[in-house]
Amino acid sequence: MLGHSGSKVNGVTVSSAMGICASISAQKCCLFDVGNGAMIRAFSPPSAASKTYFKNTFLHESATQITSFANTPALCLSVLGFVVVVCSTKLVRKAEILDEVFSVELLTVEGIHVGSKFLERERGCPQKIFSSIDGKAVFICAGGGVSVCLVSSLQPLSFIDEWRVTEGDHSDCNKENHQAIHDIDFGPTISRPVVVAAGCSDGSLRLHALQGISKWSHEIQSNVVTSAVGSVLALPAQTLKGAIGGVAGFGSRFVGLGKEIGKEAFTVVKEREGPFFFRKK
Repeated sequence: MLGHSGSKVNGVTVSSAMGICASISAQKCCLFDVGNGAMIRAFSPPSAASKTYFKNTFLHESATQITSFANTPALCLSVLGFVVVVCSTKLVRKAEILDEVFSVELLTVEGIHVGSKFLERERGCPQKIFSSIDGKAVFICAGGGVSVCLVSSLQPLSFIDEWRVTEGDHSDCNKENHQAIHDIDFGPTISRPVVVAAGCSDGSLRLHALQGISKWSHEIQSNVVTSAVGSVLALPAQTLKGAIGGVAGFGSRFVGLGKEIGKEAFTVVKEREGPFFFRKK
């Protein structure tokens, strides 16, 4: 891909809301316009936070610190205008790696570094990172479980919650049999989460019910569906108002509803001889 100079691309992610695509290799993270494919900008891995981390360790005079984007597909775009990446910082002396630490880095889409979160050594390298639907938090899948962190310029990557695979501390697990989360998904959709499915490193699939499932089910079945069906035969303005304002969490896309709204709207505008954008004369 353009911008990586032939280097291996480790991960790609797309944000349809922002209209951009991000790809990452060892030394470059590139942002592309989804519409025309043009590269918007490219930036290198930040190293300031890692220098601070190794400041109080056994930094030898002959050791060299090398920071790069980690060899993982974990890459995330937040609709708030942030990019979340994973960096690997190695302390190298000649050909020997003295130490290595993984960190999650928060940057703006302009490439400005906002903050860092260093991961415990037992967590290893994150396998996947994805954003919440409102872009205010990210879910980091790594060894031992899933970490939920805040996406904010004031409190970058602050810890919110953690979902562990096993009880106890991560340090109690051996690296050989230490279980990691490779991927998670929310059902029925990420905008209306009820159940979380987690794919683990040993091939198992763990299912968890989120809090408030009964309240969610009652609200959706009793209120939202009834409101949608009750207003589906109204005039276009009423239908849109009922679908967007009165039907919480669903938006205006229902099965068969969008087609009916478009048909009714076109008929009403044609009868009133009013302007209609993109309508052929």
